[in-house]
Amino acid sequence: MNEHYVITIKADNRPGLVHLITGMINRKLIDIESLNAAKTDISSIVLITIELNVSEKALTPLLLKLENIIEVYAAEALKVDKVICHRSAFFKMSRSFLETPNALVLQKYGAAIVNLYKDAILICKSGSEAELQNFYNQLEGSHLLGFSQTGLISESKLIENSDEWRISKLAA
Repeated sequence: MNEHYVITIKADNRPGLVHLITGMINRKLIDIESLNAAKTDISSIVLITIELNVSEKALTPLLLKLENIIEVYAAEALKVDKVICHRSAFFKMSRSFLETPNALVLQKYGAAIVNLYKDAILICKSGSEAELQNFYNQLEGSHLLGFSQTGLISESKLIENSDEWRISKLAA
């Protein structure tokens, strides 16, 4: 039975790394729900977060294959409901929305107007999937012109004690 997991990968940043990782996942015929890759405060290390629905039976060998990539320090998987996960979402609203009483939901949900257009506004909100869904439900209607969200980002220690030997080995 498939379950909802988030895989967090800490690796040396190099061109083609994300392609290599997604290729491994695709060869196993596993659909990627979302993917996020970002540099960290350690300039050569990238943190990659991948959200997918997969069976535990397929997950274990996938993690082992990911950790066999020379640039990967660690790959761990946790069930989405066991880790702090956030996304950012953008909502394009008609500018007339600001004249309605419902505009107070921006303050209630801690959302921010990030851009003003002639006839529209762009609102940004970050939070859990449930928080974003509740906010979306409040905005849904004739004023909502568009919606998109980023990939999932989960809370993770950048470097675990078990990773230090790999980093020192590469630095030598």
